[in-house]
Amino acid sequence: MGKAEATENEGSLYSMVEGIRKNLVTKQARREYKHDLAVKAFGYLVEAGAKKYAKEFASAGQWYQMFDVPTRKAVAEELTRYFEVEAKFGNYDYLLPQKYRALLAVSVAKGRKTEAQLDREISAALMKRR
Repeated sequence: MGKAEATENEGSLYSMVEGIRKNLVTKQARREYKHDLAVKAFGYLVEAGAKKYAKEFASAGQWYQMFDVPTRKAVAEELTRYFEVEAKFGNYDYLLPQKYRALLAVSVAKGRKTEAQLDREISAALMKRR
């Protein structure tokens, strides 16, 4: 099991993982998603995982020595890439707020649409809500 999976599967960090995923999948639906900011979000998760690991298996003050910055960045990047692939397959659609799920259901029912068409529909739906 890799570092990324170990962090993701830790019970006490699971709610943090789901919160990050929900935030990012919503940003994707709004077309506001930025890869660099997603890496930063997962970086907070990796840091929390590193601190928890060091607290259990070493002294808590050594977490940043056990998991140096390049290692933490690499793990955050790996988690981000994994998220992006899974989100592309629709595996996090259940995390979308209801208004975006309805748009997704309509687009699936009508058949495959281009990204530009989906953008227009989402923008129109958001404008109606304002």
